[in-house]
Amino acid sequence: MKPVLLKLFLFFLVPIIITSSSCQRENDLVVKEQAALKINFSHQVTGQPLIYGTTYTNSLGEDFSVSKFKYYISKIRLENTSTGHHTNEDEEYFLVDEGSASSKTITIQSETGTYNAVSFLLGVDSIRNVSGAQTGTLDPANDMFWTWNSGYIMAKLEGHSPLSTLVNNEIEYHIGGFKGAENVVKRITLPFNQSVTTEKNKTTIISINAEIGKWFKNTFDLPIAVNPACIMPGQLATQYAANYRNMFSITQIQNN
Repeated sequence: MKPVLLKLFLFFLVPIIITSSSCQRENDLVVKEQAALKINFSHQVTGQPLIYGTTYTNSLGEDFSVSKFKYYISKIRLENTSTGHHTNEDEEYFLVDEGSASSKTITIQSETGTYNAVSFLLGVDSIRNVSGAQTGTLDPANDMFWTWNSGYIMAKLEGHSPLSTLVNNEIEYHIGGFKGAENVVKRITLPFNQSVTTEKNKTTIISINAEIGKWFKNTFDLPIAVNPACIMPGQLATQYAANYRNMFSITQIQNN
């Protein structure tokens, strides 16, 4: 390129680069408005509210009761499936426990906007699993960590059934695994009936129900009589995870 042409080229190019860089810096400094998002979880069995010790009958005709039910929720975000836009994933990890009423309400901050779905991971991502025992909701004291396997139990269901061959007719499902084909961590996406606009200084409340009966019959038929327990990663654990990923449904949305 001739010197004169090169000078002209640079004369026009440099301001464009400076302007572009300046705009980028301004965009990076823009603080997106935040809105409060509250998610309430409730649990039921075959359409009835979950009460520990109560006998229920699953869709395979098997009687059972529940004494413990809890699971990890993480990476929550609101989504607009039409535009592809979604909020940044929340970095907190939550342990929803039927035995703790306060744990069944999650409150976070999210970007304002118009959305038509909420999604979250059911479980703890692989990075946290290989980081060893953590603190807070990821503390091993919460009885959701396999010290022998250095990994988290993503969901736990315990109880009793007359069809169980275990001692005291116990049933015990500790579902975990995050490596390769054993990965049971699932992203759950729940669509809204209609779009919801979140606004600054307002709280969007999403009520979500989890149906425990789905654990035994959904993608796979998993009778208690055949499988009274599942306490390690593997094919059976992935089948339970494939079933219970469908246990969630939205029951109500409020914008206050």
